[in-house]
Amino acid sequence: MLVSAELRWFWKDVLPPGLEAFFRDGPYPPGGGLPRDDEYLVDRGQGELGLKKRGSKDGIEVKGLVAGRGISPSPFDARVQIWCKWTSATLTIEHLPRLVVHKIRWLRKFDTTGSDTSEVELDDQERPRLSPDRLPERGCHFELVDLRVNDSRWWTLGFEAFGELDTIEDSLDRTVRHLARSRPTFAAGLELSYPAWLAELHS
Repeated sequence: MLVSAELRWFWKDVLPPGLEAFFRDGPYPPGGGLPRDDEYLVDRGQGELGLKKRGSKDGIEVKGLVAGRGISPSPFDARVQIWCKWTSATLTIEHLPRLVVHKIRWLRKFDTTGSDTSEVELDDQERPRLSPDRLPERGCHFELVDLRVNDSRWWTLGFEAFGELDTIEDSLDRTVRHLARSRPTFAAGLELSYPAWLAELHS
């Protein structure tokens, strides 16, 4: 079981001016950048539960909304959501309606284990470049994803803090405040989770 504190936005067709430059403005180039196809269960009207087959991995990821929290610090004014994720090697969605989403994801990882918030350099597999087998116990992912679904193109920007339940909101808050020093300015997107976005596509 993995718990996370999250913020996420979606934009159709193109990103607001300056958003990608802001995302990439760090001490290291973002990790990832490789294409991947994820399959999602189509569950119209369901915005609080998602089932996904991630790329070529076996099994299914089940992700559910646990609670809504307060508003994140400016300039990322959005409602924080607490999610929980489980992975099952037995579940399948092959016999159910599903949607393939083609993704290219770039990722930045922040370590909040100590008193300082520091960024971890990642490779194209999204692993720490200097120590691939050593991951922070507490921290936050900051991701930008190019999405292709059917004949449409979308973008999503998201924060996903990880660690113990009693630390994830602090890790999210610290990462947001760390990045807010550069004061990004961009048009607000749709403030949605992945399940809520998929429900919007089928509404």
